[in-house]
Amino acid sequence: MIDLSAFPKTRKLKDGKEIIIRSLEKTDEDKLLRFMKALPTDERMYFRDDVTDPAVIHKWVYETDTSQVIPLVATYNGELISSWSLHLTDLFWTRHLAHIRGIVAPEYRGYRISSKMVYELLTIAGDLNIERVVIELAAQQKRLLARFTNIGFQLEAVLKDWAKDHSGQYNDLLILTMKLEPAWKKLEELILDYETHGG
Repeated sequence: MIDLSAFPKTRKLKDGKEIIIRSLEKTDEDKLLRFMKALPTDERMYFRDDVTDPAVIHKWVYETDTSQVIPLVATYNGELISSWSLHLTDLFWTRHLAHIRGIVAPEYRGYRISSKMVYELLTIAGDLNIERVVIELAAQQKRLLARFTNIGFQLEAVLKDWAKDHSGQYNDLLILTMKLEPAWKKLEELILDYETHGG
């Protein structure tokens, strides 16, 4: 069983706001749906499911196998402002790998919330003896590509026309990976510097 007893955690942003990072709860269904519907349309297209569909959100909240998917959310004043997850596999030859997925509400970008969320997921991955994490991005997600390469992820492959969004348009898929220990240490340094100097 995955130990999430360390949550919830309170983290302070550079402007003094305090956010709470915790596991996704069943009472979050309506908040998660509101959060997803408020995302820009062009960003929602990069999800694997139609996140504006209440049935999809209901399934995420009530039917996610938490031995395979660890969902974390960040909230401010009770509202959900970020959603991230760590995806594991029980396949023998890839059991040392985990995928990370997530997003931050547009109005809360620039506060390094994604770095804080990824750090928490990497900590969980470390406890589970995961050796390497993988992030998949559409080629158009240049902001996220820059963010993750900045903390040490490397672009391993570009799969041409691999992803098809909800509008039917094909997109190149970028595969980024990072060995856990270097990524974890790099994020730890960035977060320490941020919390010390308010960067």
